[in-house]
This record gives sequence, structure tokens and C-alpha cells, in this order.
Amino acid sequence: MSASAIAILVAGGAGSRVGAGTPKQFLPLGGKPLLAHALAHFDGCPAVRRIVLVLPREGFIESCRIMEPYLDQKPVNFVPGGETRQASTWEGLSTVDATYDGIVAVHDGARPCADGALIERVVAAAVEHQAAIAAVPVVETLKALADEHTIRETVERGAFCRAQTPQCFDHGLLRRAFERAQKDGFEGTDEATLVERLDVSVHLVLGSERNIKVTTPDDFARVEYFLERGGA
Repeated sequence: MSASAIAILVAGGAGSRVGAGTPKQFLPLGGKPLLAHALAHFDGCPAVRRIVLVLPREGFIESCRIMEPYLDQKPVNFVPGGETRQASTWEGLSTVDATYDGIVAVHDGARPCADGALIERVVAAAVEHQAAIAAVPVVETLKALADEHTIRETVERGAFCRAQTPQCFDHGLLRRAFERAQKDGFEGTDEATLVERLDVSVHLVLGSERNIKVTTPDDFARVEYFLERGGA
């Protein structure tokens, strides 16, 4: 596939659930910042033409300095993030020229194990379907709750999946989805949520159990294990 996507790596948060003083995306993992692993996958992916790296607004200059040694093949733009993930993604999307008619790939900077093959598959699916995300099946039994401590019923797990990133969309479609959300005062948990509000079907691409979002100290240990045994 020829290069066709602009990638937005969203890493503007503080990562407070990790419990470290440094934002989690800059904590060391295998000798370099966690975020640098995600950046490397997109930098080396033939389906990506340019990268927009959204970094914390507080300490933005220092964050840029940390990441500069890991720039390699592709053009990278540094952008300060917003108060929420959605706001940070919008800051990145706002740097994309309004006339661009290709695919935008949005990825959590805290997912260091999304390899180039997965990125290419999701981009290709978005070219065909306008909207596509990586996702994995639910393998555990799902319980719907009556309250915090009581099960109401067992839910058919085949009707559900766990969303991952990258999430890839036609640029015009994604921009309309964000503009509609802003107009309505709606805050979603991922980009697909915003696109779904336009009554657009989102295509699913099989992701990977290794493509976890690092949230807790235990997640760091899991990802380090994956990287030591051949990357993603």
C-alpha cells in the first residue's frame, strides 16, 4: 500500500493512574520512553505519510525535547494537547489541512505494541469502508449489573468487542464527527463513538491481545515482556 494516512498519536495526558510523577508516556520502557515505541511503529509503517504527535500542554517544550531523539523517517509535528483526550485529538486534527482527502489514523500513545502490519490493515479497511478500528473479541463471561454489588443478568458476549486503536477514518468524516460533538457538547471515549453519532457504520479489524493500553504499573511489566520477546 502506498502512503495514504496522516497519523495522530495522542499522548497529551498526565497518566495519573500509573502513580509516577512523570507522565506515563515518558517513563522508560526497554531503554526508551514508552511513547517512542508507538512512534517507531507509525514511523516505519508504509501506510503512514506524516505523524502528528500530541503532547501535554504543561511542560510542552520539555516533552518535545524528550521525543526529538526518536524522530527518524517521517515528518512529525508536535502539538500541545487539550484538557481531555477528545480535546487533544481535536488539537491534532486541527493541524490537518481542510482540503486533505485521505485517511486519518488516531492512536493512543500509551499503546506501544500496535505493529506496522496492524496499522496497515486498519488503514486499508478505512480506505474501503470510510471508518475502521482495531478491536478484539470478548473472551470473558460478561455480567450486567443491577447495582455495584449485584448481577442482573449474564450478557451474550458475542455481541460485544473491546475497542483498541489505531482508529482510522476518512478525514472529512472524522472532522464532521468532531464538529457535531462540539456543537452538541458531547464527550466520547474514542473517535468511533463520535463517528457512530453520524449513523456511519464502523468496520472492525481484528486487533491483538498484545496491543494493550498501558494504564497501571502491571501493564508496564506485561508490555516489557512482549517487547523482550519479539516486539508486537
